[in-house]
Amino acid sequence: MRVLHVSDTHLGYSAFSRLDPVEGINQRESDFYDTFRQAVDLAVNLRPDVLIHAGDLFDTVRPQNRAIDFALRQIIRLSEAGIETVLISGNHSTPRIRETGSIFRIFEHLPHIHSVHEPGVAKVVVGDLTVHAVPHSVTPPLHEVVQDAVPSKATRFNLLVLHAGILGSKTYKMDEFSEQEVPMAAVSEAFDYVALGHYHEFSEVRPRMFYSGSTERLGFGEVGQTKGGVEADLVTGKATLHELRTRGMVDIEPIDASKLSSSEILEEARRRLSSADIDDLIVRLVVKDVRKDAYSTLEVPAIKRLGSRAMHFELRIDRMEEEGKKATGDIHIGSLAHEYQVYVSSSDRPEEERRRLIAAGLPYFAEDEG
Repeated sequence: MRVLHVSDTHLGYSAFSRLDPVEGINQRESDFYDTFRQAVDLAVNLRPDVLIHAGDLFDTVRPQNRAIDFALRQIIRLSEAGIETVLISGNHSTPRIRETGSIFRIFEHLPHIHSVHEPGVAKVVVGDLTVHAVPHSVTPPLHEVVQDAVPSKATRFNLLVLHAGILGSKTYKMDEFSEQEVPMAAVSEAFDYVALGHYHEFSEVRPRMFYSGSTERLGFGEVGQTKGGVEADLVTGKATLHELRTRGMVDIEPIDASKLSSSEILEEARRRLSSADIDDLIVRLVVKDVRKDAYSTLEVPAIKRLGSRAMHFELRIDRMEEEGKKATGDIHIGSLAHEYQVYVSSSDRPEEERRRLIAAGLPYFAEDEG
């Protein structure tokens, strides 16, 4: 009995202002579509007994039409391939008010697709496997719901799928406002596999209990993480991460500017960026402890031009006001526009209104960066 476990695909996510030259849409949005397509390709090639998606298929409760269309076409591929697929809703795709309705209903008519979004424990039987699916829930809270998930004696294998932070000897959480947390002790050790979603890094929490991680990087906190899907053999307990191709993300070694003049800072930035492979990647450079005199004459636009080969270049300058005192984050180029897009995209406004707000607001950030 083999399972393919993926999670946190965040379809519809967008960031930065670069457009995909082929599709004409936001490049990061296109990147997230591409990695999900790869995950579906992986499932079609591996032919697992069941595919588990452990939450946050979409990035928002009300995804835009393009994200819905793309997701539906990929899920139909799984349906037509006869791959039993269990999808649960995560915190990004669960409405705060139940009356809003769930986007997951669009998958309910498809053969072999089991879409789980109502609070509680849903049981999906696939051959000799019972999948105990626990979607995101605030009322009742997940730490209470998961206690009702008890392995079934009717099948040889039992699998639990859950979208939550896990609290144990190590904490696995994203520090998001809407996340739910579950003590590790609340999850029965009798399950043959526990497929977790929410935490974005591939992690073995305990034997046979894994986060598959997200399929793409959503921030510099995920630099260096391998993204992919977990193939789990329920007989042997072996778990293998199959890596997906993703957009490269590079955090350049920070520049300690405490003893540098503005011209020396520029030269050091030039040295580091010219020696790094940054073409079409997402790149960040932090300049730390810039003295007041160097800050006043620092050629910020010149440093920005040094990163022009990147798909996105983020420059952060931490200014030192006086001895032993810093004013952190005085300039955080590239992030304000991103945070604005994320804020508007995650709001409950109608799609057309969100698109208008993003289109109207981004030029002001561009002017400020110039």
